[in-house]
Amino acid sequence: MAARGGELQRLVGSVIDRCGCGRRHRVSVQLVAIERGALARVAEAAGRFAPRGALRLLADPETHEAAGAEIARRLRTAGRRVDECVLPRRPRADERHLEIAASRLPADLGGIVAVGSGTINDIGKELARRTGTPLITVGTAASMNGYASPVAALTIGGLKVTRPAPAPRALLLDTDVLAQAPARLRRAGFGDLASKPAAAADWLLSGILFGTPVCPLALEIAGRAVRSARARARAIGEGDPEAVAGLAESLVLSGISMELAGSSAPASGGEHLLSHYLDLSAAGWGRTPRLHGEQVAVGTRVSLALYRMIRQEGRRHLSGPSPADETDVELERLHDHLRPDTRAAVLAAARAKRDRSPGRDERRRRYAAEWEAIWRCLDSSLLSSAGLDDDLAAAGVPATFEAIGVPPRRARDLIVRARHMRDRFTVLDFAADLGLLERAADRLASL
Repeated sequence: MAARGGELQRLVGSVIDRCGCGRRHRVSVQLVAIERGALARVAEAAGRFAPRGALRLLADPETHEAAGAEIARRLRTAGRRVDECVLPRRPRADERHLEIAASRLPADLGGIVAVGSGTINDIGKELARRTGTPLITVGTAASMNGYASPVAALTIGGLKVTRPAPAPRALLLDTDVLAQAPARLRRAGFGDLASKPAAAADWLLSGILFGTPVCPLALEIAGRAVRSARARARAIGEGDPEAVAGLAESLVLSGISMELAGSSAPASGGEHLLSHYLDLSAAGWGRTPRLHGEQVAVGTRVSLALYRMIRQEGRRHLSGPSPADETDVELERLHDHLRPDTRAAVLAAARAKRDRSPGRDERRRRYAAEWEAIWRCLDSSLLSSAGLDDDLAAAGVPATFEAIGVPPRRARDLIVRARHMRDRFTVLDFAADLGLLERAADRLASL
């Protein structure tokens, strides 16, 4: 095994019997190479984890040029049969592209080799799940934290969902390839990773209020990964090779934290809902989606600002009247700009979340009873976000609504509506329950 840091070396392929959450953990990824020349290890990885049958290589035109063609050549030189599937330019992890990836598979398929970053990674995981074959992932950019996670982010029926999917058996990140990736991609990777303080606070809040299981080891690993990257923020923005390799390591650790948690909770909360809702709204709002990590960086700043506002003003709102939950008619009005299939999926998620949760009056009673405990638990996570705006700027991440092409009116709509799209409790719901969300949205729309 080749891995950069001692912590990553200890975690890869490990079994963890003792954890504060009481669960036994197994880290699925067995080989991680973050090094110069990691592409040369693809035949070794295939021989170890997919020794028989043909290999389906997935790439898009850019990632095929960056690494896919070289990987196919190396595998064939080693005597392997490679069936190359180059998806259309700028693919999405949706039904159409999944169908292309799964079409005309070799009868003796022995494994999947996914060459790319976010979308190709997710398609590779889903194809590995469907076929029951091992996955080898070759990352081409330090752009997101999902490489080592056991979930795939897919767009199904127009709605962004995360589904359980196998983590790769082997993950190869060639630092020469990472260095050649566009600067926006590594900056987006930093933006995605920087969401941890907000996501962790959402997870802890859900644990206090609703008993959602929280894994302290997952939080600890995710926190160290973010701190390591933030210490290199300026060098990452400048493209220093050692700093970019360190960013890649932090992103892999963040993915492992999700496997330990059994969900994306250590790295994904309300800030990710804001990004996903922007993607859903792109057609109706006449906007081209930006990179996921860029949008998440803005969402993180919104979530942290909401927590600060609730900390300062929230308690006194508990003595006032409870805001009514949105009716079906109100929900339909809020999401009427979405495509019909997407709107139906969002409305179904919103109703399920509303109907499954304790009523708003009961939630507000819990807030009042647990107010001091909430902030004792959350303050350490939120305090870790100090200086985050400066680090995002140092890394060159566009972290304002204006920078990602969202005018104030749309930003306000986004903040009010995004909480409905997934059955996960976040700071957006907390603010809505207190009657603060719409006023906060007015204030934060020019963030």
